[in-house]
Amino acid sequence: MSVFDVLFIMILCFATLLTTMLMQGGVLVGGSASGMRYHFSIASFLMVVAGLIIYLFYIIPHSDKELREMIKHLYGEKK
Repeated sequence: MSVFDVLFIMILCFATLLTTMLMQGGVLVGGSASGMRYHFSIASFLMVVAGLIIYLFYIIPHSDKELREMIKHLYGEKK
């Protein structure tokens, strides 16, 4: 059920962002103005991807270590 909840929220966010991009901001900024324009920069995209990869390489080992310590603390040997 948790997987369904997460996927539902992710799809809802994607649909909201896609709708906003397709409308090009004309309604958001009001009137018949040209609205916002979205530009894709490969350099910015690659920097974001690199940042995400670096973050994941840092957080996954630390999360695994903390999870193992918590499980050991909760379900480990009784004193």
